[in-house]
Amino acid sequence: MHSNKFKKSYLACCLAISASQVGLVHAASSEESSGAEDNVEVITVKGVRGSIVRSLNNKYNDSNVSDSISSEDLGKFPDMNLSESLQRIPGVTINRNQNGEGSQINVRGLGPQFTRVEINGMTAPGGGSAGRLGTNGGGRGFSFELLPSELFSNATVTKSSDASQSEGGLAGLVTLETPQPFQHRGLKFSSSLQGNYSDTTDSIDPRAFVTVSNNIDDTFGFSIGLFHSNSEFRSDGAENGVWRPLSVIDPDVDPNSPMGSALVANGTRLYTFLEDRENTAGTLALQYSPSDELAFTFNSIYAELTNEKAAHRNDIPLEHLGVKALQDSLVIENGVIVEGSFDNVQHRVGPRITDIDDTFFQTSLTATWKPNDYWEITPYIGASSREANRKQSLLSFKLNNEIGGNVPGILSYKVRGDYVDFNSTLTDFSSNPEDFSLNVLIFRPSEDDAKEVTSKIDFTRFFDHEFMNKVDFGFRYTVQDKEVVEQDYRIGRESGWNPNMGPSLADSMIMLDYDVDGADPSFTHKMFSVDPNGFQDVWFQGGNVSPTGSSLVPGTSVQNRASSAALNSYQVEEKTLNAYVKADFDWEELTANVGVRYVKTTQNIDGYTTALGGIDAIAFESDYSEVLPSASLRYELSEGVLLRAAYSKTLTRPNLPDLAPSERIFAPDVNSATGQRGNPELKPFTSDNLDLSIEWYFSDEALLAANVFRKDLDGLIDTTTFTANRDFVTQLSPEVFNGDVFFTQPSNGASASIKGFELSYQQPFSFAPEGILQNFGFLANYTKTSSDADFGIENDVRSAGLPGLSPTSFNASLYYDDGTLDAKLSYAWRERYLAQTSDDFGEPRFMDDYGQLDFSANYSVNDNLQVQFQVLNLTDENMVAKTFVHKTGYLPYGVTDLSRRVLLGVRYSF
Repeated sequence: MHSNKFKKSYLACCLAISASQVGLVHAASSEESSGAEDNVEVITVKGVRGSIVRSLNNKYNDSNVSDSISSEDLGKFPDMNLSESLQRIPGVTINRNQNGEGSQINVRGLGPQFTRVEINGMTAPGGGSAGRLGTNGGGRGFSFELLPSELFSNATVTKSSDASQSEGGLAGLVTLETPQPFQHRGLKFSSSLQGNYSDTTDSIDPRAFVTVSNNIDDTFGFSIGLFHSNSEFRSDGAENGVWRPLSVIDPDVDPNSPMGSALVANGTRLYTFLEDRENTAGTLALQYSPSDELAFTFNSIYAELTNEKAAHRNDIPLEHLGVKALQDSLVIENGVIVEGSFDNVQHRVGPRITDIDDTFFQTSLTATWKPNDYWEITPYIGASSREANRKQSLLSFKLNNEIGGNVPGILSYKVRGDYVDFNSTLTDFSSNPEDFSLNVLIFRPSEDDAKEVTSKIDFTRFFDHEFMNKVDFGFRYTVQDKEVVEQDYRIGRESGWNPNMGPSLADSMIMLDYDVDGADPSFTHKMFSVDPNGFQDVWFQGGNVSPTGSSLVPGTSVQNRASSAALNSYQVEEKTLNAYVKADFDWEELTANVGVRYVKTTQNIDGYTTALGGIDAIAFESDYSEVLPSASLRYELSEGVLLRAAYSKTLTRPNLPDLAPSERIFAPDVNSATGQRGNPELKPFTSDNLDLSIEWYFSDEALLAANVFRKDLDGLIDTTTFTANRDFVTQLSPEVFNGDVFFTQPSNGASASIKGFELSYQQPFSFAPEGILQNFGFLANYTKTSSDADFGIENDVRSAGLPGLSPTSFNASLYYDDGTLDAKLSYAWRERYLAQTSDDFGEPRFMDDYGQLDFSANYSVNDNLQVQFQVLNLTDENMVAKTFVHKTGYLPYGVTDLSRRVLLGVRYSF
């Protein structure tokens, strides 16, 4: 009979030798003696070099095309943020949030929703506190800010799929594993205490972690981890928004003239983004093995992220009726107004604020039973929930146009590289708060609940056969439920409103620091905004924001827009039933597997839609099924040289808000009403995938690899448009208007192909002369990706590159590890990519090329105590956004000034 024990390979022997050379222990797994798991070789190593060794071993032995990142020791992952570690893998790039942190990942040019993330075998739910203001609650892409890296022992990105893997990851599968007690011998303890300093907040934020693990005679074990941190973030930005034809801004200009068609910066603005975050998390793992044939594993993970996010924005937009271009001031170059002045402009001050309590809980129980040498049965049941309670608000004041004896204000701007410098004749946004009166105060509390229950059972039948090794088959049933309930109320102006009599910005003002590296040096380094707490005492009876309360200010009232809020509320129940079979073959140097997975999905969707005179509830039910075949080959051409080939069909389901059968209308005024309608008939995206790779493990801890891939996608989301007559209210008035609304709606239909290659190289400097150089090592990878898409729209930007796809990306790390001191200098770079297909007024927004240099070091005082040091964004880089217009190319959109963050701490373990 073919045993399922680990075959000692050339690499395993090399790794054992390598471990001994750096003073590390090479030990057999405790799982071998328990009989509860497959017999495997575990190299118990620590530090940077130990993490690299384990990751290399995982890659070599995986039957799929994959890469992994392993912890350097119990409770010590290479980076504070998991996505920051995953970006070191070829083909993986990250989307950074407004603070510059890694937030979500892209795999081979496909965005976060196309990558399935699992934690201990269950779906890691998306949404929660994701997004710039924590309002992106409906996406399937996982946000990595929620869970600290200290909780995990391993993260693997699988780029080729096999039938035994759960569907949902069209681009790939990320599996996150928490520490298990049977992975270690005896009692283990680890703790760390760190201070995190930011040069923009000038604060030191605490970060603490403790974990205890105990394996008692390979029969019972437990592992507990607890984490807590407080963090403050600040980033400043200068933006000009999208570019629009001058004739759209000033209707007195002939649209057919060169001046009328010239593009003007539409939304000059300053902003300061502040975030106050508290994160508490913990894990619990229990393992019990009463015999060599039976083992139980219980896992639980909890995380709570409390966030207060505020985007303080002061702007002078050219978007309301009455704006006049001072034509003699305009400087036009290549169809773009690079310098000019504009009269009768609007001036606004106010933050968008979101307070979020994001709670995640997951628990699972699994067993492994081997009744004899031929069968292994693994039942699994798990449940998870993620609840995000949000309090969103917009506190907007505008400049009173009667200031200065009816002298209209003038905006002047000038393009300077990535910046658009601007100023106004009426304000510098720091010295005259008494001149700003109420524009609108909007409040949108919401509850976002996501739940999942998963049950599955897997069977393995081993064969005593010349070439067939085993057959896996199993079944999985999952129920997911997503419910979003929103409220909408605001303080609005009534007929008795007098802006000169009511409270001004000065009555509820705060002054903020402001500094954007490279911006106009003549501009103020202070900006005023609305106090998120102080305004309540000025505007609300009793100082409490409430939809049933009353306003303190004559001429204003609290307007409860329950019908409008209903349009943003929905519930989706998604049930999936899976069955699969996979056969594994083994002919000496060749191993292979072939399989198929059947997936049936049923969706029940409830929402609301507008009708003349009111709001109607609507329900929708749909179902579909897919057959997902897969096959992979792994051939050892010679000692240490592997050839891999794989084919699979994968799918990803649409984001849940796109399925909601709701109509949402946005109307700044009666003449500019736009709407969004969901589409419950959306089908999943599917992809046929091919991989071919060669890997050469040419020396101890060394690898040279090349991989080519292709994905042919079908059913990508496109956007259809239509106009319909509706009743609606505007942002500023409770009065009901009737008119045409321009709607957009998602639909299936577009196809695309993605192709590219990945190159990887890593090697310790063991070839160097004996001495300190042998403690160094180097890792690097390079990815080239391109896409062809057919959206059926001329000049569609997505046809040149799908959202999230960087044509080129690379990573490089230089490390040092002598057993006492380890250090790593890492650089990650990605090329410009499409961040949003439709931003302000439907224009696309791109994020420019971005590279970041990080440094980390650890010094072992003795066997138990270690000093830690880390610097993120060592060179203090900025994020630059661009917009794209076909006749002119890329134009400035905005610059975000990020902070450099320094971490210093100690770690104690035994």
